[in-house]
Amino acid sequence: MKNIYTIGLLLIASTALFNGCGTGAPESFMRMTKQYWEVIEVKASVKYDDAWQRVIYIVTKKFELEMISKEDGYVRSAFGPSYFSEDMTNDKYQVRIVAKFTPDRKKVEYKIESRIWDGKIWLNGSDVRVAANMRKDFVNSLVEPVKKNPAGPTAPADSLQQQ
Repeated sequence: MKNIYTIGLLLIASTALFNGCGTGAPESFMRMTKQYWEVIEVKASVKYDDAWQRVIYIVTKKFELEMISKEDGYVRSAFGPSYFSEDMTNDKYQVRIVAKFTPDRKKVEYKIESRIWDGKIWLNGSDVRVAANMRKDFVNSLVEPVKKNPAGPTAPADSLQQQ
């Protein structure tokens, strides 16, 4: 029985360490070696120059810029403390954003990179709370609002039952 208890504690501790808990990172930190790009489709009525200005405005409200190229449609912030106030007290936790337009300028792709200093090396990951917050900002500024159907939701054609 004691061995099962010990194994259970080891599993909990290793899971917490893997996800970033125990390192001083916020709960929103997700440890990962590969970053995934989120994609936002820019509404057709927004021209590239306007979309570029909106993206830069959103990014600079929360991050310090490190690299910017309007011609390439690319912006990257510097690593810095999270803009969530409870994360800012931890100088060993840093976040940045990388955003780029697709070559046709119809989509913005972005990723949130975060890292936590464990005393020896930086552990890389992403911050799901920052990613969700940035997604909301981009969607509110760049995406066509969804029109509600006054008759209520409709079932997809492939889900209709044959009578």
